[in-house]
Amino acid sequence: MTKPSAIERSEIEMLIPHRPPFLWIDRVEELEPGVRCVAVKFVDPANPIFAGHFPAKPILPGVLLIEAMAQTAGVMLGSAAPQDKSREGVALLAAVNRFKFLKPVMPGQELRIETKKLTEVGQLVCIGGTVSVGGEMVATGELSVVTG
Repeated sequence: MTKPSAIERSEIEMLIPHRPPFLWIDRVEELEPGVRCVAVKFVDPANPIFAGHFPAKPILPGVLLIEAMAQTAGVMLGSAAPQDKSREGVALLAAVNRFKFLKPVMPGQELRIETKKLTEVGQLVCIGGTVSVGGEMVATGELSVVTG
């Protein structure tokens, strides 16, 4: 078995359509195309989200943990797709299943986002994932995406 590859931001942007300020992964540390992916995101304290969520005790909104996991899944699935630049297909989030938020994420922390393909039926793919900070799990759940 070969060592899973790592990719930087420019390659991430070739695999998914997200761009700053809505690109929620900085780099991919491990990638097995179509199988699993491990990405990292630094939670920048300067992000304007923290001015309103919440001013006295800023925490990252849970929906952005889901988004980071969905983008990591997009890289995982996109890396396995044929690199046909004329194809405009994108994996779209279809459902968020059994998602749990275990601990709050604070500004200045680094997220480690791990995804793994669980099942695939036609264009519907179920993906399991976790988000951790400093080795402690902060969120876990499953996403369903439609490819095509």
